[in-house]
Amino acid sequence: MKLILASHGDLCTGMLSSYQMIAGVNKDIAVISLTDAGIEDFVRRFNTMLDEFVRTHEVLIITDIKGGTPYNEAFNYFLRKKEKVRVISGMNLPMVIETGLNLQTKSLGDLYSLALDIGRSGIEGAEEIETQTDDIEF
Repeated sequence: MKLILASHGDLCTGMLSSYQMIAGVNKDIAVISLTDAGIEDFVRRFNTMLDEFVRTHEVLIITDIKGGTPYNEAFNYFLRKKEKVRVISGMNLPMVIETGLNLQTKSLGDLYSLALDIGRSGIEGAEEIETQTDDIEF
């Protein structure tokens, strides 16, 4: 199984760097950025990477935003290779960490579901919790 993080600019590279700080190096995670070189350059590099990976692996692609070029190109590839590729938008660090840690133990379908579940549960607002000072132990 391979995981590709795809984004506008360096978001995906930063996600991989943070993943590696927390979980270590994972040779099955790759990144690809849409840069100032333009869309045509991105499409060429992305399709080359995917063609290489799907020869021997299933691939989960996590992108930054739905409707952006990385997502649209990933979705187009998914439509051609549904049996080997899944696509998720809304990349966040909890999603990347859990997905990366489970690349070799879960099927593509299970990994896809895990990424969606963890990604959603990783979004939470901070709220003040009232505590009773009588119950605080030191």
